[in-house]
Amino acid sequence: MIGDKVRENRKSRNITLEQLADASGLTAGYISQMERNLTEPSISSLRKIAQVLQVPVYAFLEDDLTHTYVVRKDKRKSLRFKESGIEYEYLTPFGGNEGQSPMLEIVEFTLEPGKWTNDVHLSHSMAEECVFVMDGEITVDCVEETHILKKGDSIYIRSNTPHNIYNHSDRTATAMFCATPPVL
Repeated sequence: MIGDKVRENRKSRNITLEQLADASGLTAGYISQMERNLTEPSISSLRKIAQVLQVPVYAFLEDDLTHTYVVRKDKRKSLRFKESGIEYEYLTPFGGNEGQSPMLEIVEFTLEPGKWTNDVHLSHSMAEECVFVMDGEITVDCVEETHILKKGDSIYIRSNTPHNIYNHSDRTATAMFCATPPVL
């Protein structure tokens, strides 16, 4: 479970619960509940923790690192955030057993009507990203520019560009993003 992986990563880096709380801006009580799998973390909370622990978010999903390059539809790793109205499915494999991590991440996501992908605008200092709309419509807010994308449209987002995605329509949108290097 996600909480177990958060705890494993924290302990392997000799970081206390309180240190992780201070560095991430989350409360120690919240992280403790998360680690004991008593609460489901939001994607923004996982991103904050991943940043402090210096691991990608998908590190909290991995069971075993292998040299697997085929990802079967029924074997995809996924993250669902009920309150946030978003679900991620990883189309690319996770790392290798010799410390090799993929340099490209492709994730399909569904976003419910009236929901944002994040609590705040995010920018990735080293990663560039492309978002492709497979079904529905989304608004990509890049702070100084806003773009409405419909089925079949895509947008390329350069590194260090703050952005957030909103489903402005009345139906669930499905899109995918590709990032290099991985951001989730």
